[in-house]
Amino acid sequence: MKIRKYEGAGMILYHRDDNGNISILLEKRFDDHTWAIPGGGYSDKDKILLNTAIRETYEETGLSIRGADHVKTYRLPFFTYAVFSSELDREELPKRNWESEEIRWFPISDLPKGMNIITGIEIRNFLKKDERKCGLRN
Repeated sequence: MKIRKYEGAGMILYHRDDNGNISILLEKRFDDHTWAIPGGGYSDKDKILLNTAIRETYEETGLSIRGADHVKTYRLPFFTYAVFSSELDREELPKRNWESEEIRWFPISDLPKGMNIITGIEIRNFLKKDERKCGLRN
């Protein structure tokens, strides 16, 4: 029996207010009732995982993303998942699709309980990279 490798990608959508405070868009998933970033499985028409993240973000939020930064790619023998981030000029109110119970912005200082474990790791990696990019950390 051949095991098919899973490939997917997710997008951390964030907004920085006038004081530099970051808010992140999360969706509460219908399937497991946890908060997570928009994302999903690779499709052959995507060609690359960045396109997967952009497509899934649009499908799940209605938000069009033009560009994104790579945060991290997680690789296991039968699993690859890439995480990207994209800054929005404002906290746009997204529309949710059938996969989400709820979708909303959370200040980074007040992330929700019931967050997917992987999402917590993804956000920590994003914040580390953001600190380095902004010159706050070596």
